[in-house]
Amino acid sequence: MNKSIVRPSSVDKICIDASLALKWVLPEIYTNRAQELLRGWITKEYTLIAPALFIFEVTSALRNKVYRQIITQEEGFSALNQIRHGRIELIFSQNLVERAWAISEDLELPTAYDAFYLALAKEEGCEFWTADKNLVKILKRHKIRWAKWIGE
Repeated sequence: MNKSIVRPSSVDKICIDASLALKWVLPEIYTNRAQELLRGWITKEYTLIAPALFIFEVTSALRNKVYRQIITQEEGFSALNQIRHGRIELIFSQNLVERAWAISEDLELPTAYDAFYLALAKEEGCEFWTADKNLVKILKRHKIRWAKWIGE
């Protein structure tokens, strides 16, 4: 395994991606599980973190659902505000750019979006949680065991 994707262990922070956060506010498959995880993390006083691009991904996904008439404008904006005013610490550092590039290269990812979350989790020494099953399949193939799928 390449050293760019190995990370130490920490239990006071959880790195989450946009796919997971959207499950908190939209009625979809695994919404109950996502909400259960969130309640548990809040009870344990974990700090939820995400790279700064998180809010752009959430906004874009919600806007797309409004555009496709899956949810109303009001539902989309309400969901966005729930996430924006949630307990998620958005983090940006120049180091993340370089680390995300290296991770996307190591994992042969076509884009770096997911790699930013992985780089942050590695930097902070915490688990990474997602609702993206395909991403977790890739990560498991690379023996990245600190990446968790909400369906587990």
